[in-house]
Amino acid sequence: MSSLSLPHIIGQQLWQQKFALVLLVACIITALVIVHFSHLNRQLITSQDKMYHQRDQLDIEWRNLLLEQRALSEHSRVEDIARQRLNMIRPSGAQDISVTMP
Repeated sequence: MSSLSLPHIIGQQLWQQKFALVLLVACIITALVIVHFSHLNRQLITSQDKMYHQRDQLDIEWRNLLLEQRALSEHSRVEDIARQRLNMIRPSGAQDISVTMP
């Protein structure tokens, strides 16, 4: 029996079988590439989820702003502001002027 260690014997046989060594290296590189792209995919999914959440928040804010705009532009509110702040009054029938096009 030889006093060679198991890793040394495996190394010798792999060197003799160069094709097997190339396949082993190819498998290791492929595994590392798969791990790398899986990590990138998870990061992109997380980023996409954050953007969807941000889009939903902006959509809610936009809808609230539309409701506020409608409430602020109601005819009765505009009329009250014109009467109170600007001292405007609705013209009487004699003050009405009609403009017609020929």
